Amino acid sequence: MWGTGRKMAFGAAPGSRSKVWYTLADGTLSEVFFPFLDHVALHELRFFVSAGGAPPVDDAPDGQHNVNWISPGVPAFRVDTTHHEYRLTKEFFSDPEENAMLIAGTFTPELPDLRLYLQASAHWEPGTEGNFGSVIDTHPPALLLQQQDIWIGIVGPFSRGTVGYFRSSDVHIDLSDADGRLTYIYDSAGPGNVAVGAELGVRAGTFQLAIGFAHSRADAEEVARNALQKGAGAVRQAFERAWRAQPEIPQALGKVSGDEGMLARASFALLHCLEDKSHAGAFIAAPAAPWGEFNHDGNHVYHLVWPRDLCRIATALLDGGDTDAALRAFRHLQSHQRPDGSWYQNWKLDGTPHWQSTELDQVALPILLAWRLGVAGCLDHDPYPTMVRPAAQFIIRDGPLTTLDRWEDAGGLSPSTLAACIAALIVAAEFASDAGEHVAANYFRGVADYWNDRVEAWCSLPSGQYVRLGSDPDVRPEEGAIAPEFLELVRYGLRRPKDDRVLRSLQGVDTSLKVSLPAGPSWRRFVGDQYGEHEDGAPWDGTGRGRAWPVLTGERARHFFSMGLPAAELVRTLEGFAGQGLALAEQLWDGPDIPSRRVQFGRPNGSACPLGWAHAEYLELLVTIALAGFPDIVMPARRRYTEGMALEPAFIWSHKHQITRIAPGRRLRVQLARPGAAHYTFDNWASHKEIDLVDTTLGVWVAEIPCHELEPGSEFAWTAHYMTGWEGKNFSLTVE
Repeated sequence: MWGTGRKMAFGAAPGSRSKVWYTLADGTLSEVFFPFLDHVALHELRFFVSAGGAPPVDDAPDGQHNVNWISPGVPAFRVDTTHHEYRLTKEFFSDPEENAMLIAGTFTPELPDLRLYLQASAHWEPGTEGNFGSVIDTHPPALLLQQQDIWIGIVGPFSRGTVGYFRSSDVHIDLSDADGRLTYIYDSAGPGNVAVGAELGVRAGTFQLAIGFAHSRADAEEVARNALQKGAGAVRQAFERAWRAQPEIPQALGKVSGDEGMLARASFALLHCLEDKSHAGAFIAAPAAPWGEFNHDGNHVYHLVWPRDLCRIATALLDGGDTDAALRAFRHLQSHQRPDGSWYQNWKLDGTPHWQSTELDQVALPILLAWRLGVAGCLDHDPYPTMVRPAAQFIIRDGPLTTLDRWEDAGGLSPSTLAACIAALIVAAEFASDAGEHVAANYFRGVADYWNDRVEAWCSLPSGQYVRLGSDPDVRPEEGAIAPEFLELVRYGLRRPKDDRVLRSLQGVDTSLKVSLPAGPSWRRFVGDQYGEHEDGAPWDGTGRGRAWPVLTGERARHFFSMGLPAAELVRTLEGFAGQGLALAEQLWDGPDIPSRRVQFGRPNGSACPLGWAHAEYLELLVTIALAGFPDIVMPARRRYTEGMALEPAFIWSHKHQITRIAPGRRLRVQLARPGAAHYTFDNWASHKEIDLVDTTLGVWVAEIPCHELEPGSEFAWTAHYMTGWEGKNFSLTVE
């Protein structure tokens, strides 16, 4: 059982002593994570207001909520809720010294007989028998939840407490069935989907609640009571002091923002909150399950580590001045690299893989992170032999097609994946040269040259419009989904910002994918995207329609700036997308308001919010503007591909990339996985020549066939002979 993916806020205490992370949704406490950031302990804690003779008011859906950070850059939050029958103010923060959080509230009823109630439930782990709940018979009573080996204690000024089953016999059901009165009191329940509840003894005025998390019943109660005894004021001050002691963003970022640095400071803090306390450098993608209230299988969740998101977050933290955090992320990547040099699609904090497909960009981005750390002068070791080299070897063995592109629902020849891989291979060549491995360096560059040379043939229409994916390296695509990810070619310096093909493609993107929202423009991912709500607002269920992504607004703003155009308007647009809670979502609803579906034009839809990637992209945009530079550009790649002479590299054949056509005037380089010799013929085997395969020192052997002098339309063939025998098949190619 999950809460909505649409969180209003997300926070945690800094340091390692408190292992509690909390989210807010619909004006109240949503998922709370303990003791790891991939383990949801508490499902929710919500309030009800009721009086005899009328149904209760559910504060979460029925109140009007305004959320604000209590202090800039400090992820503690104040929610002001209004309703025609009452006003309820709640402040949420955690104890930096304990596994506890506090809620400081003020209840102002409009009628004297209104009473305030709360209800809390633990997250129901898929595949388990459920949870247990009980009321501790103390004065005042305390509430207790057990989720396997996790215990949650809740203490406060309760006049009475009870336990029931969620949406069956819980406080809300009892109040609804009994016309606003709490009539059934139980002291224990479980196993099952258990909810504990209480009536607060405060008729009006202030109150404080504490929630303790532990691995035993006694400890959970003790932690909660200790936090409550300290008092909300003291704990909040300690929380703020702890955050003030953390690294701060450079002042220049605030100066180029449109909100005096509010979202920049919030983004910097939020990215830090995405790191687990027990697994250094493990930054999750988001503290939410997209459309979580409708998604109960535990498969489609975002509190996992994705190499792509991790690298984006680490780069933003690096450019924001926290080199230690970036290095922790890099070490986490190193420790979870697979023996073949790649990384899983994503994994749990302990390294257990979740989804296991291959995304080549997620193999390339860690290499680029190593480069960025090296350029910044903060690498504390040489990552080439143990991490960069194996990853680059995997890329040349497995590419250029990727099983999945960066959007993870299709694969092929992706311009964004190719951009990352080409830049990574150039970076790997630089590392190899520094290590004295010049043969390896030359081969890395040779593969990068070939892929870079073929990007347009593989991934653009005859008109020059880039498409999201190509499928056939021998035939230029005649059609394909329009998408903006070709801007990654500009991001790394492989194409100029004003390249005619880039500008022509952006026109198509704007025609097909641009949406105008109240805060400004945004873009959908690609034509035909189904990852989003249906047109009637029904939640994504495996199908739907993709919506606007703030990440794409950030990427487009960087391109604006690279062309010498002002990007300040798009900076303000992103700040508008974040709203009061300063949380950037994965997607924004770009259709008309549908109150029954709780979707509002220009506001976060049911997908994950906040998304670390979006906040990282916003910070990187500010860095780009503040530095008047482009930190992601790989300078050796830019010099090679946009500033140097045009190259005519050899085409490369491999078992993963079995091309059958070659451009005239080009040589063919055959890449094989073991030593031997290549036998080739230009006259249908009336005669043939043999070339020994050369060791690249990278686990592949190559031979170059001199087909560059053949006339267009000519055909030739080759095969391989290994120490163990013949390939067993001839391979034919045609000169285009």
